[in-house]
Amino acid sequence: MRALFSIIVTLALASLILVGSSGTFVSFEASREVKVQVVPHENEYLGFDCEDGYAAVVEVSPHSETDFDALTVRNYLNELKDVWIRLDPDYSSLPGNVDMFIETEDGTERMIASEEEYTFSGHVSVSDVVPGEYVIPITMYARWDGGDAVIETCSIKLIVRGGPTIEKELISGDLEVPTHTYEQWTFRITVTSPDVARSLTIKDVIPGEFDIDSIVPSAGTYSIVQTGAAHHITWEVEVPADGSAYLDVTIHTKLNPAGKQEFTSCGEYPLNEGAEIVGYDIKSNGINVTAKCDNGNDCHFCMWRNVWGPAKIPPDTSADYHVVLGIVNGGDEKTLTIRQYVGEHFTVSGYSSTVGTVSVTPMPDGTTEVRWVVHLEHGETAVMHLWEHTDGIEAGRHHSSKALVISRALVDNCGYYGCDVYVKIGGCGCCSCRTSDVDLQALGDNDNRSFESDTGMEACEG
Repeated sequence: MRALFSIIVTLALASLILVGSSGTFVSFEASREVKVQVVPHENEYLGFDCEDGYAAVVEVSPHSETDFDALTVRNYLNELKDVWIRLDPDYSSLPGNVDMFIETEDGTERMIASEEEYTFSGHVSVSDVVPGEYVIPITMYARWDGGDAVIETCSIKLIVRGGPTIEKELISGDLEVPTHTYEQWTFRITVTSPDVARSLTIKDVIPGEFDIDSIVPSAGTYSIVQTGAAHHITWEVEVPADGSAYLDVTIHTKLNPAGKQEFTSCGEYPLNEGAEIVGYDIKSNGINVTAKCDNGNDCHFCMWRNVWGPAKIPPDTSADYHVVLGIVNGGDEKTLTIRQYVGEHFTVSGYSSTVGTVSVTPMPDGTTEVRWVVHLEHGETAVMHLWEHTDGIEAGRHHSSKALVISRALVDNCGYYGCDVYVKIGGCGCCSCRTSDVDLQALGDNDNRSFESDTGMEACEG
């Protein structure tokens, strides 16, 4: 039941009130209706409403705002006197993240005609505030033709409730995954509603690298709208007081428009950047996954090499060789620099490549560096052809000798592949060589092109 407490300003009760320098009454407090005259008639007064000792009780949650009725004032002065009212709230008890405004606090007065009433409005905006109760005292300044008064009205109580919360957790799936691999994750969005029941709208965005497998809500309804490659999820749910609800979302890496399996490059990727409760400016944590590239050094590729030409040539006899080096990129898109060295008894007579650029540089030791720089997409294959010629090689005086045709391949930042290939000068040997696939990192980083092998043009074992 709303009780009406009317303060009546009267000279007859001057012993009970505080008197200002102008002869008007500054304040009077009472728990019941009190009559304090401002003119020599008992039935003339200014009145305002209070309920349980407060002019208004306003409830808000963090990250919300609302309008409210601050104070209703009545003019019961006779002789049709108009009264001008302004309110002066004291916000000193409010925390910094509360912004409140009450009508006429800026000094603008509101005129109330005789026997009329007026309700002053207010607005409050709350961001990140600790839940609790805050009291705002209100001083009312009134003036009329022939008099004025200053009255301490009932205060306004602001109650900041515990606001809704939202969090996101990974239910299944790995936070570190390889590139170019199908992966699946399930995460859960959970919202709570302390103190009171709430109708909440939650929005989330699934980035373009993923497709949605399923969405399972514990309550409420959801919708999905695709914008570009991304999927926008909207979840509307009624959450009971002190209750919670959740939404489980399962997603997987998809094929990009070029038909490549995401993720196509190493790095950190957001499963999403956080779900948001609409209207509360509250956002959950995000979940990120890391696509790994062979422990940070992307040397995931396969190389092969064929060498055609005589495995044995007589001394001082000309010969030609054809070297074919191939590579298939099994990892991320990358640029590789591959170096081979042509032996000092041979000259490069030609070269070509299906992808990339080839350069030839004479070295101080008489060898020739053949450098191949190639950029490869995932799954792309590239081949380089190299032609060599010798006008003849002098044999050793007491036994057959060997000469380097082509060194093993060195891939910058990854290591060696294959073996050095030699031709025998006299003696016997094989007519061709095909290297086997060898783990580049397992061959080490020692740049030592030794010519000790006497196995002819065979592949290195292991």
